[in-house]
Amino acid sequence: MLERVGQARWLGALADYEALLNETVADHGGTLIKAIGDGHLVSFPSAREALRCAVDVQRALPLESAPDLRVRMGLHTGEPAVRADDLHGRTVVKAARIASMAQGAQVLVSGIVRELAQADEDLEDEIWFEDPREVELRGLRGSHLVLTARWAERERRALRVVIADDSALLRDGVAALLRECGVHVAALAGDADSLYREVERHRPDVAVVDIRMPPTGTTEGLEAAEQIGRTHPEVGVLVLSQYLDLSYALQLVEHGEARRGYLLKDRVSETETLLDAVRRVAHGGTVVDPAIVENLVARHHAAGPLAELTDHERVVLALLAEGLSDEAIAGRLAEPIETTEAHVAEIFVKLGLHDEPTADRRVAAVLTYLRATTS
Repeated sequence: MLERVGQARWLGALADYEALLNETVADHGGTLIKAIGDGHLVSFPSAREALRCAVDVQRALPLESAPDLRVRMGLHTGEPAVRADDLHGRTVVKAARIASMAQGAQVLVSGIVRELAQADEDLEDEIWFEDPREVELRGLRGSHLVLTARWAERERRALRVVIADDSALLRDGVAALLRECGVHVAALAGDADSLYREVERHRPDVAVVDIRMPPTGTTEGLEAAEQIGRTHPEVGVLVLSQYLDLSYALQLVEHGEARRGYLLKDRVSETETLLDAVRRVAHGGTVVDPAIVENLVARHHAAGPLAELTDHERVVLALLAEGLSDEAIAGRLAEPIETTEAHVAEIFVKLGLHDEPTADRRVAAVLTYLRATTS
C-alpha cells in the first residue's frame, strides 16, 4: 500500500488507524506494548476482551481517510515473560505466527482462544468460528489449531443532526428529507439561542444552520458556526444560504477547521447532494457548494499561489474545494485513482503544504483556492 499510494498518504492512513486502535484498545482495558512499523503488539486482561477489541476494530474499518486499508490480526493466550515493559516468549511468538497467516480484514485465533470465547455465553450470537484447521507454525514444534473468527456486523449508528431555520416550512422539509435517508433529526430550532441549547443538549454530528436567522436576519448562522466550533469542535456545521456569497464561504472555513460546509438552499431539493454534504461534514470534511466553485473557475486567472499549478491540477483543486474525496474526483474525471492521488500530492507540494496531516492539508488547499479566487 505504501508503494501504491505514496508515503504521505500512507503515513496519514497509519496515523488514523493508530488513533482508532489506541481508542479501542483502551475501551477494552488493553495495553499497547509496542509498535514495529505498521504492526502492533497488544495485551489484554482476558481472551474475551482481546477478541472483542479485534472485532470492534475490524467493524470500524475501512477508514474514511483510507478506504483500502485492511488489517490482519492473530490472537493467542498464555503467560508471556515480561521484561523492561516488553513481552517475550512462546506465547508472543505463537500470536505473531498466527497473525502472519491472516489475510487483510481477517482475525485468526488459536484453539485456546476459541475455547475461552465459547465459554462466554455473551459472545455466542455475536462472534463465532469456522471449522478449525491444523497448521504448522514456523519455529514451533508440533501442529496447532487455528480458527477464523466471524462476527455479526452491527448497523452503523445513524447520523444525528440538529436543524436551525426561522422558516418552519424549510426546517420541516429538510428534516423530512434527512429522515427518509436514515438520518436521526435530534431537534429543530428557530433561532440562534435555541440552536445553542439543542447542540448542548444533543451533541449532534452536524448542525444544519440557516445563514440568516433572528434577531437581525443577517449573519447569525455564521456566528453560530463559529460559536459551535469553539465550544463543541466535534460537531460539524453545514450552513445553508439563499444567496451565493463567496466571502461568506471563505469566512466559514477561514480558520482551517474541518467539519464545515456551505451549501445553497437550492440544493435542499437535491436529496443526494444534501445527504452527501451532511455525511462529509460529519466525517471531518469541508464542503463548498459546487455553484460557488463553478463561479470561481469561470472568473479564475492563474496568479498568486495557484500560478504554478497546471490546468488539470486546477481542475482537481476545484473538485477538492467542493469536498470530494480522491476516489470521487477520479470518478468525475474518469481517470485512475492513482493518477488523482498523484495530482493531489503534487498540489500539496506546489502550495507548500508539506507538514500537516492529510485531512488538514485538504482544508488548507481549499482555503488557498478560495482566497486566491476571491481576491
